Amino acid sequence: MDLDTAAIELYGLTPNEFTAARNQLAKNADGATAAAIRALRKPTLAAWLANLLVRTDPNGVNDLTELGEALRAAHLSADGAQLRALTPKRHALIKQLVTSAKKQAKQLGRTVTPSVTDRLTETLDAALIDPGAALLLRSGQLTSALRHIGFGVIDETGHPAKLPPIKPRAVRSTPAKKATKVAAKPAPSRTGQTLQRHRAELQARTEKLETDYREAEQARTEAESALDATQHHAADLQTTIDRLTDELEHARRQLQSTQRDATKLERTLNRATHTAAIAQRRRDTHHQRLATFNN
Repeated sequence: MDLDTAAIELYGLTPNEFTAARNQLAKNADGATAAAIRALRKPTLAAWLANLLVRTDPNGVNDLTELGEALRAAHLSADGAQLRALTPKRHALIKQLVTSAKKQAKQLGRTVTPSVTDRLTETLDAALIDPGAALLLRSGQLTSALRHIGFGVIDETGHPAKLPPIKPRAVRSTPAKKATKVAAKPAPSRTGQTLQRHRAELQARTEKLETDYREAEQARTEAESALDATQHHAADLQTTIDRLTDELEHARRQLQSTQRDATKLERTLNRATHTAAIAQRRRDTHHQRLATFNN
């Protein structure tokens, strides 16, 4: 099995099945392919839901990406009427896809929390806004949820998402304005200085919150990885317990059988001891009679 085939198979599994299946596929592969399969990351729950949508509702995902193209075209052409017509469809379609994903997850025994629902919604919205995110979604191999933050798409760790290369769309050019004489700007007033200071403070606060968010997401990702490893270890321990339990039950059956044999042998010994005692008394009586006769 090559890497592409393995990835398609793995990212179609539930999170609980992913790690064991990945390790088994890597074990059956050779050389670099085995290493590449082993390096495939387990998807987060939100990413798994997005991958699940691609497989269970491909028409809905296709509608989403086509709507995204229409929205981007309306933005580029500054078509306000078209934007107003498409925006309600945008919210309705995302809501429909999220509901579909949660329904599929429930059928597979998975409960979707509000935070995971939010991340899935952000991922679908990013695919609407950014064509690279749309291609990544349609691959069905997401490992992390996506989020569009104004200047690009990031994953759940806060790092830029690895998007596939796409051909950039041409942007409508606007005629250059005739050069006009611009009067020198007056010095900023006291109010303007205050606004600039507040703007700088808000910018600093925003950057601090973004940093806090990235650190929190990194901690969450590490915790999820630790949980995955712990669950895998727990499964190994359960397998060991099951094996030892079988061995213990087998030993108990052997002990019971041996105890029954010992009871039978004990009764046999008692009978033999009784018989030997009778024979000994008869022998001693015979020797006494023989001694009397000889005297």
